[in-house]
Amino acid sequence: MRTNFKIFLSVLMVATFFVGLSGKTDAQSAGSPQMVVTWQAYGSYVPAKYADKALPNQSSRLTATLELIVNGKPVDLSGQTVYWYLNDNLTSSGAGKQYVVFSPFGTAPSFLTLEAELPSYNGNILTHDVQIPLVDPKAVIEAPHPSGQFSTNPITLQGIPYFFFTSDPGTLSYAWSVNGQTATAAENPQTLQINLGPTTPSGSSLLVALTINNSNNSMTGNDSTNVVYLKQL
Repeated sequence: MRTNFKIFLSVLMVATFFVGLSGKTDAQSAGSPQMVVTWQAYGSYVPAKYADKALPNQSSRLTATLELIVNGKPVDLSGQTVYWYLNDNLTSSGAGKQYVVFSPFGTAPSFLTLEAELPSYNGNILTHDVQIPLVDPKAVIEAPHPSGQFSTNPITLQGIPYFFFTSDPGTLSYAWSVNGQTATAAENPQTLQINLGPTTPSGSSLLVALTINNSNNSMTGNDSTNVVYLKQL
């Protein structure tokens, strides 16, 4: 099965980046306070088989939670003032404000910097920030031939949406083309079946392109792939 390496490699790099920012370093003493900020994006569709964190698009809503850990245990922050900053702009504050809901701003692709601050914890100012990627929706064509070559006829390809502002991929529109010519999908618009004629020569190359569109907010994702037909002798 073909995998869009650009998407998943970039997500992996982002996930690695988050691990490095999620807490203090190992050199920190056991009794030192450790701030941990976790976040979640809503309104960013990913397929069930996708195991990583859903990344926010420009229409997503996000939540974030702060915990302060000392000696391996969470600290009660109900009496502590907490400030939340998004890209250096104060977005929320209050006593015991460990939970915040916010919307992204700026253009994708970019990063949001979310910072939590405890201005007076045991006489000290504690701060911690995380980088949250803001992404455009992605369309991924999945073909059952990792080498890009196939000999079976017909060939079936799948269009998979990522990070669209929807909870149901069936609400999206899928526009396929083969070698620049509009192709009609089967009953399921996410699936394209290509039937080659009996005189199609071996070595024929097919450029398959897909555009996925969300008509509710004009979000669009594109992908293309080349597959080569090798006729069985």
